[in-house]
Amino acid sequence: MQPDRWTDDMFGDWATEAVSGAPPSKLVARELRRCLRMALRLRDFWMEDLDRPDDHGDWRTRIDLALGPRAWRPSLAIAQIGLEEAPSEELFEEVRERFRVVNNDRWMEEVTFFEWLAEHGRRGTTADGDEG
Repeated sequence: MQPDRWTDDMFGDWATEAVSGAPPSKLVARELRRCLRMALRLRDFWMEDLDRPDDHGDWRTRIDLALGPRAWRPSLAIAQIGLEEAPSEELFEEVRERFRVVNNDRWMEEVTFFEWLAEHGRRGTTADGDEG
């Protein structure tokens, strides 16, 4: 909500922190770079001294106004990769929500996480951390 406070160094620090655990796969690294580019564009958009539409004080609205649904694609891709690599109920819901925003369509709306796991012959983690 304060684009003038986000310096290029802060974006670099964010990127470093985002991969601070194990090195990300090539697919995730590519999507993280896309996230970073989107964040820079977002900052630049809101830094320009132009008459902007009202964002209603919501950071999600700011993203939509500045970049539209394409801004959410990298985070959807990261969530989808995570769901394939380590299925969890939380990631399943995250993919469902982000898919709707990016594609203006529903994904697995009538399917539960456990049904999805069974269809894919997978095991995963519930929101409570239990293995299912």
